[in-house]
Amino acid sequence: MPSTAGQLEGSLRKLQISESDSQKTSTAVQWVPSKYSSDVSQYVLVKPPRAPCGNRWLFGFPITRKELYNLGAIAFHHVRPGKTLSDNSAYIAINSLTFLEVYLGLRMCTLAGGKVVGDSKDIPSECVTSGEVLLLVLWMDTEREATCPTQDQVHYLKMKLERPPGWWVEIPVRMHIHLESP
Repeated sequence: MPSTAGQLEGSLRKLQISESDSQKTSTAVQWVPSKYSSDVSQYVLVKPPRAPCGNRWLFGFPITRKELYNLGAIAFHHVRPGKTLSDNSAYIAINSLTFLEVYLGLRMCTLAGGKVVGDSKDIPSECVTSGEVLLLVLWMDTEREATCPTQDQVHYLKMKLERPPGWWVEIPVRMHIHLESP
């Protein structure tokens, strides 16, 4: 066991971010062995430092609605083998996140809006609307380590979407209140 603890300490020292580099690497995806799992092969994401605006960090992929639909259709065929996918496109659109969650065994799978912190070269323009990036969110910095996606789950989506995941600052949902006169 001492060698495992020593290896973990060495890994953590290598992953520490210096003050001068924190702005450049704040959205970098880094994995470390889990502190809470007895399984040495279990890795978890390193959470970035608190966002300057106080909003949550979201971990996930920029995604278009068409990509989400396609991933949902693939997941449907694995979750419900032998079943025919309805011609009703609303059905798959509404259930895509659920099918993905079940098929990949994710503990979290949702959509959210985020803003880019760092490099934006891997973001397809179709994922951006009014300065907001549509995200397939797999984890948040406020979630417990136990809900972190696995490297295999992240790798599957990275291969299907052909782009890397990242950390994004959440853009809170804007509420529009319409007051009608009596």
